[in-house]
Amino acid sequence: MKRKRRKKMPGGVEMDMTPMIDIVFLLIVFFMVVTELTVQQARVVLPVASESRVEEPQPGSRILFINVSFDKDGKEIMQLMNGPALTGERLLIELKAEADAYGQWEDNPFNPTQKLSLLEVTIRCDEGAEAGIIHKIFHACSKAFIFKVRCASLNDRFEDPYDNQP
Repeated sequence: MKRKRRKKMPGGVEMDMTPMIDIVFLLIVFFMVVTELTVQQARVVLPVASESRVEEPQPGSRILFINVSFDKDGKEIMQLMNGPALTGERLLIELKAEADAYGQWEDNPFNPTQKLSLLEVTIRCDEGAEAGIIHKIFHACSKAFIFKVRCASLNDRFEDPYDNQP
C-alpha cells in the first residue's frame, strides 16, 4: 500500500526558536549581574526623620550605644559609647561581654537550644558612613545573639538627646 504524503501548506515557514531562547537567558544573566553590582555600591545617607522619637528604656532594660563616626583622617570608626575605636573582631568580643554581663536571656523561637540576649543596641551613625560598617555591626550583634538592634536618627524638631553622652 502506498502511503499518503502530507501536502505542505503554501508559504508556511518554520522558525527555529533556539537562538531566541539563548538571547533571553543571556539577558536574564546580564541583568542579574548588573543588579548585584549596583547593590554592593550603595551608600547609606540617613535623612532627618520628622517622625522619629526618643524611646526611654523600660525599667530593668539596658540600651548599649554604638557610635559610627569619622576620625581626623576621615576614616570611619566604631565606638562602644565614647570608648576607643573598635575593629569588627573587637566589637564582637565587647558585645558578647556586654550580653553576658547583662545576663538576661530568652529562648530562640527558631532554635530551642539557643538563647537570645535581651540587651538592646542602638546604632548612632553619621550620615556619611558607608553601609558596610553598619552591616559589620549587625553581623556582630547576630553572632553575639543580640536581636534587639535599632538605628537612631535625628528629629528635625529636637536636638540629639544623646549628644552629651559620657
